[in-house]
Amino acid sequence: MTAPGDRPPRRGWRRVFEPGELRAALDAFRYLARARILHARFPASRLIERLRAPADGPRPARLDADSRERMRRALMAVSRRMPWRSDCMIQSLAARMWLDRLGVPCAFRLGAAGGPEGIAAHAWIEVDGHVVTGGRAVGRMAAFMETNGG
Repeated sequence: MTAPGDRPPRRGWRRVFEPGELRAALDAFRYLARARILHARFPASRLIERLRAPADGPRPARLDADSRERMRRALMAVSRRMPWRSDCMIQSLAARMWLDRLGVPCAFRLGAAGGPEGIAAHAWIEVDGHVVTGGRAVGRMAAFMETNGG
């Protein structure tokens, strides 16, 4: 038996998110799950069409820097813990659905980069010029498909 202070640190969801970020993590889970279902049901061309399409209705909302960072962090952290593949395309779909719900315009980008292993493709979402999904890989990519304003 170990004393309370001798226990190893918990490595669950609570260690990943601050109490105020838990809501964002739950939203990220919901949108990543929906995106994964869409990814399984439809071909990539249809998903890209969805990401490129203008959003329905007026788009008056703005996303402040704290909310944008909370969304980025939640999508990144939750996608790493999913029991299914949650790569850049699924994260982009999830972010687009989430931003659409909030009424925030966004830009979808597809890019590619060459390297020793061959050509790599990448998808990401930007809000007001700031990357929401896509992470550090965006800096290595040359965008070949872009939409502005969502």
